[in-house]
Amino acid sequence: MPSIRSLPHLYDFIGYMVLRAPDRYPTEDFLEPDEQMTLDRGFRMLKESLVYVPVPPDFPAFHSALAEVLSDSLLAYRRGDRKAGARRLLDFQNLIFGTKSDSGHSD
Repeated sequence: MPSIRSLPHLYDFIGYMVLRAPDRYPTEDFLEPDEQMTLDRGFRMLKESLVYVPVPPDFPAFHSALAEVLSDSLLAYRRGDRKAGARRLLDFQNLIFGTKSDSGHSD
């Protein structure tokens, strides 16, 4: 199962979630059933990863705003709107990293 230990890991994990949420996670044979990736576990990991995201000096509520975007995404997935859920995850990514062309992250 992926883990998030830095901003580059967060970037990659967002992509993983966009592709896999809400219910297309691979079954990892080395994990017990209750350790497998789920929608809730993935979103909990995303929220916990905010510790790696720097807060801009002019936006002290940045983490709160990001958490709200994550909440919107999770709610969309839960109501069966995969497209809206993915769109909000991409909004989350863009708020942190900017658009792909200016993020500086190379694939």
